[in-house]
Amino acid sequence: MSRFKKNVTLPIFVCLAGCASSIRQVENEALLPEIDVIQVKENSDEALKLAQEAKLDVDVLSTKIMDLDNRVVVLSEEIASVSAAKIDELETRLALLIEAFKDLQAQLKALEARPVQVVSGSKKGSGPDPTFSPSSAASLISSPEYDAYQNALKVYNQRQYGKAIELFNDVVKQFPAGQYGDNSYFWIGESYYAQGDYASAIPAYQKVIMYPHSPKGDDAQLKIALSYLKMGQQGLAKEELKRLLDRYPASEFAPRAKKYLEEIK
Repeated sequence: MSRFKKNVTLPIFVCLAGCASSIRQVENEALLPEIDVIQVKENSDEALKLAQEAKLDVDVLSTKIMDLDNRVVVLSEEIASVSAAKIDELETRLALLIEAFKDLQAQLKALEARPVQVVSGSKKGSGPDPTFSPSSAASLISSPEYDAYQNALKVYNQRQYGKAIELFNDVVKQFPAGQYGDNSYFWIGESYYAQGDYASAIPAYQKVIMYPHSPKGDDAQLKIALSYLKMGQQGLAKEELKRLLDRYPASEFAPRAKKYLEEIK
């Protein structure tokens, strides 16, 4: 009897176990569609998020592009509106730099041309045999006229034009036969020009041209013409521009003179 129960119980247990397994399989299969739906929803949300972020990036880039475009327009307007006065100012500053460079070149040539002085009693190997006397070298670089001129030029560069005119006039008066007369008159003219006093600038420029070998003759000639243009006297301006081309055909200012002549026509 007990053996019969054991034999019967075992198949029942196996059957129940099999049923349970089948039930779990069915339940799992029933859950699969739900998992797929959730996954799809998550993917959709992620895609929507990415799309929104992408749109945001596009909007940001569009805004930046518009901002840059506006800046380009503003910059173009600023470039187009650069005044003639600003151009003149830049040219004057360039002229100052060129003059300083030429002064240094002249000083260097003077030093190189200076005869070498051998210090008496010096022995080979005891130090440099050929030497310059410090005071002699300094006299080549500095002189009362040069110092006065450089001081006036410094004041001009600080845009103290009234004071600069006084100082340059002092240079001309104190050193009538000096080396910086033509340059002093030129910067007197530039000082008046910077102040808008073109009528006073013209005589100063004309004095520069009276120096036959002045390196600033062509520059002064151009500024005479520009002064007349500023005063609205185009006829006189044309005459001075033509005079520039006649007197200084190889001048660096000749192309500008031609351009002004074309514009006046």
